[in-house]
Amino acid sequence: MEKCRNIGLVAILAALAACAESTSPAVTADSVYQSGHILTMDRERPVADAVAVKDGRVLVLGSADDVAPHVGGSTTVIDLDGRTLLPGFVDSHGHTQMVGFQAMSANLLPPPDGDGSDIEALKTILSNWVDSEPRLLEKTGWIVGFGYDDSQLDEERHPTRDDLDAVSTDKPVIIVHQSGHLGVGNSRALELAGIGPESADPDGGVIRRRPGTSEPNGVLEEYAFFSLLFALNRRFDDELNDEFVVAGAEAYARYGYTTAQ
Repeated sequence: MEKCRNIGLVAILAALAACAESTSPAVTADSVYQSGHILTMDRERPVADAVAVKDGRVLVLGSADDVAPHVGGSTTVIDLDGRTLLPGFVDSHGHTQMVGFQAMSANLLPPPDGDGSDIEALKTILSNWVDSEPRLLEKTGWIVGFGYDDSQLDEERHPTRDDLDAVSTDKPVIIVHQSGHLGVGNSRALELAGIGPESADPDGGVIRRRPGTSEPNGVLEEYAFFSLLFALNRRFDDELNDEFVVAGAEAYARYGYTTAQ
């Protein structure tokens, strides 16, 4: 009989606990995203209509009705209006510092990511960048652009040292190809890097020449280009390197990356 009473008491306590849980106020979410296509990356439930977030973690995932009890006066509600919400992207090979270097350079990317549609546009972008008194120019004395793509320029060719000399002859100018594996220097930059008519192509690199001469035309490939980058890199100090890392992390976050190596 005593055993039966204990079982009965446990059942009553369990029922009371369940009742208390069902009537307790729901946790208020910090933010709610709804009215869109939320990709969960869960094979069992790949798409949801709404998600509630608390302290940076998913609180409830489901329908608008599921998250409604978690909306309070302090909750920010975002109407996705049919758009798609994805988890943060992961880049396992990203060179965060290099991304920061790009972010702090003049944006030479072709449309729609930039205005680098032709060589004249590249020169204008570089000149405007100088006028903005950028931190990278202040720290290094070099004019730096990143992201041009010869295949997407109207001329369908690389800019040359002559094109970049039109931007400046007293300051070194370097522009980095979208791939990061080649680029162009103006006459002053080539001089500082020690690249001239007598320079041989390094192992794993090519110094492009003016037609019919040994004179570099400014376009450098792979290890030849890296020697130009090293000339610029010698101007970097610990403070600037730290700024590259921060700028790179901020750029990743701006584009939805939550993890980068």
